[in-house]
Amino acid sequence: MSSGDEILSVEGVARHFIPPVSVTDRLFGKKPVVNRAVDGVDLVLRKGETLGLVGESGCGKSTLARTIVGLYRPTAGTIRYEGAVLDGKRTRAQQRAIQMVFQDPYSSLNPRMTVGQMLSELLRFHKLVPRNRVDARNRELMHLVGLPESALGQRPRQFSGGQRQRVGIARALALEPTVLVADEPVSALDVSVQATIINLLAELKETLHLSVIFVSHNMAVVRQISERTAVMYRGRIVETGETGTLFDDPAHPYTRLLIGSVPRLAVAGGPARTAETTGDLGPVREEVARSAARDETQPCRFADRCPSVVAACAVEPPLLPDPRDPARRAACVHISQHTEGVIA
Repeated sequence: MSSGDEILSVEGVARHFIPPVSVTDRLFGKKPVVNRAVDGVDLVLRKGETLGLVGESGCGKSTLARTIVGLYRPTAGTIRYEGAVLDGKRTRAQQRAIQMVFQDPYSSLNPRMTVGQMLSELLRFHKLVPRNRVDARNRELMHLVGLPESALGQRPRQFSGGQRQRVGIARALALEPTVLVADEPVSALDVSVQATIINLLAELKETLHLSVIFVSHNMAVVRQISERTAVMYRGRIVETGETGTLFDDPAHPYTRLLIGSVPRLAVAGGPARTAETTGDLGPVREEVARSAARDETQPCRFADRCPSVVAACAVEPPLLPDPRDPARRAACVHISQHTEGVIA
């Protein structure tokens, strides 16, 4: 991949939250526990691709998405859009270029305004179309997301969940972005509606030539919609690669765990799925913890759950290239020994 293919890059981005300190804690000299929601993430989005960002709840996916959009200011690191650094004060053009579709379509919409009022306010503020074309542009947006023109006169409470998400997508598209960050866009919807929204996003990506970051904990959905996938665990990216390769032959133990958690139908007469045996790894994990404390280094964050933990896991590795596939990287000391289907 050449640098010319990149539309968005995230370099060492961190977002930490420090809770307020009570008077009592101050008197006793207690320091607040810092929540390192995102802690040193490197990520690249190519032009015209859909990048899936997966991980279990609480791993920092949504915080990273909001930091990329600009809702949170990064504690450290750099975000670049088309080579330009996005600082705390983004220009209007930079704000418009990266838009977000939120998880809960109802709470992200103003309940007091009609759809037409919300869209018109955006178009007028950003001066995207002449005032005499605002209504026409509103109708175009409704057709784009598959809603009737009559929806412009309705408020969010009058729509179903799927329709509200279409309104949220229309609001994001009103600013004519080139990058769309979809944060769990179907998790709050009925299963029967999820497929229609996923298909809509895929169609819009092709029609409008968008680059998409699709955030989800649903591995099946990510495999369906994304060309590349990044796996996140406890604020860090632990593996990236082409989606098909990553799902068929995962290189990080955590990725294997996620994929193994996807429900599958049992095949009649087929081999039974058995839980992976890990052996007695307690002493190894204790040594990893002691070594990390002595060296004041960060142990691998997955070491306390990993079935392949070794003493070398006392230091968390960066994203290392797979010797068989340089396009894929994994933060695991076993990557150099990676053979098909085997980590260690």
